[in-house]
Amino acid sequence: MRGKHELKFGGGYQHQKINVLQGIATNGFFVFVPFPVTDAFASFLTGQAVVFLQGIGDFSRGIPGNNANWYVQDTYKVTPRFTINAGLRYDLPKPYTEIHNRLSLFEPGKKSQILPDAPAGLLYPGDPGVPAGLIPTDTKAFAPRFGIAWDPNGKGKLLLTSSYGIFYEPYYTGQGGPLQAPISAPPYLGTPQVSLPNFADPFNGNPPAAGTFSTPLTNLTLSPALILPYTQDWDLNLQQSFGSDWLFEIGYVGTKGTRLPRFIEANPAVFVPGYVDGQPISNSSNADQRRLYSGCTLADSPSTCQFSSTGEIAGIANSAYNALEASMRKRFSHGLSFLVSYTWSKVIDDVSSFNITGSASKPVAGENDLAQDPFNLGAERGLSLFDARNRFVGSYEWELPFWNKPQNWYKWVLGGWHLNGIATLMSGTPFTVFDSNDVAAQGSAPEITGFSAQRPNLVGNPNIGPRSVSAWLDASAFQRLDTVANAGQFGTEGRNVNVGPAYADWDFGAFKNFKVTESKQLQFRAELFNVLNRTNFRLPDCDISSPTFNNILSAQAPRQVQFALKFMF
Repeated sequence: MRGKHELKFGGGYQHQKINVLQGIATNGFFVFVPFPVTDAFASFLTGQAVVFLQGIGDFSRGIPGNNANWYVQDTYKVTPRFTINAGLRYDLPKPYTEIHNRLSLFEPGKKSQILPDAPAGLLYPGDPGVPAGLIPTDTKAFAPRFGIAWDPNGKGKLLLTSSYGIFYEPYYTGQGGPLQAPISAPPYLGTPQVSLPNFADPFNGNPPAAGTFSTPLTNLTLSPALILPYTQDWDLNLQQSFGSDWLFEIGYVGTKGTRLPRFIEANPAVFVPGYVDGQPISNSSNADQRRLYSGCTLADSPSTCQFSSTGEIAGIANSAYNALEASMRKRFSHGLSFLVSYTWSKVIDDVSSFNITGSASKPVAGENDLAQDPFNLGAERGLSLFDARNRFVGSYEWELPFWNKPQNWYKWVLGGWHLNGIATLMSGTPFTVFDSNDVAAQGSAPEITGFSAQRPNLVGNPNIGPRSVSAWLDASAFQRLDTVANAGQFGTEGRNVNVGPAYADWDFGAFKNFKVTESKQLQFRAELFNVLNRTNFRLPDCDISSPTFNNILSAQAPRQVQFALKFMF
């Protein structure tokens, strides 16, 4: 018997325009850390911030984008029991532009021809080698797909499937990417900052004027080498059905992310060793004078620096996910259906967030968009923030078999009920203990994140306990670095080596339909979320410099009950 083909092909074109008001710190903000005193809140009470940041300029942006794609797919039935599916997709997304070309790149040493007055290092659309969207259009986004399905015995009870595919992300800078690049584009939109500002008057009576290059410049831009990120997905699954209602499935699923976007500090500070009067030469207040491309040195006045922090979106991160998945499903029959599933997985990546906190006072689970050491990005590879090693989920619907044909009032009230629910059990997710003290004297990156996330030394196993609300980890496993004695050093703790509390939840529901007429019904619903009222603790305070370090300060919602009436006609 000859095989049968089913060929499909198609494509599409999309144009969109995003009109937004955007900018960093349009109202201005201060950043307080444990400097110059030993507690961030104390710094706030004394009115001594380490940085003040203020957005200036025209915040309106028109951001158009174009995306085209084509695909071809062939389903080839080799035999009645063996089918091959193969296809190829091609994506051609063009980088987002700005209608007035109010975008900028950071390429140290290069001088702009479009804006000759700009400091060397700032380039604009129209400069040699700088297209309208700052980065070249990636024309190599070919994404093959391949899959097979095999029925070994031809009875339709056993099925083996496998597939592989490549998938490109059309937003060059990840989720929300079109809104990132135009945030900082001096002189059109600037983010001037002041180190160790006067709390009452940060600019000392001379705020920078809009439309000017307010030095030292902070930037948020794209890497000139940024190209499309992509993932490779593959799986192998075995399905076995039993009778007419039961289906068991077990399989392996893998995903690898390549060239994923992440923030990097493109103008890091170089540590200068030594002490003066017992204090390190390098500190947070002179970070700009020590940056690679600041245009100044420690011998110069800070006011002569051309550049401060530059946050750059670079496509250099990677991720890997591997999982064993198993499930048992029962289709609805005899008044009952359910699905139980279990996943055993591991997720590794270089960074799990993309501007997850912005300029927040605290990171999420110790995660910072920037690496601890900007000169050693490889040290950031570790477990992902959402690595839940074991996860069990069970859901069900049960039509109670009692008094489905009521003959008196109490059977009419108590009969005809439906119960449903979902239960979730999940092991704890990782987090990182960090130190909000700038021990390494890297300075701040307020256009990306308003805090440092350097780490202590790891001298033991923090996950041995005591696992209590007042002390979740073994605090003796961490050695805090001293800002004077250990100035310029980075801690040895790896990223996401600590494991948080597990999670368990059961949501329960019950409903009953009351017949009003032949075509109208009244439905009563009762829903109980976290019906067992289990306390699901959130992560402990991750800041080793905090007085509440290692304490769990919050939990997820307790039991919640709601009732509803719905009229159906």
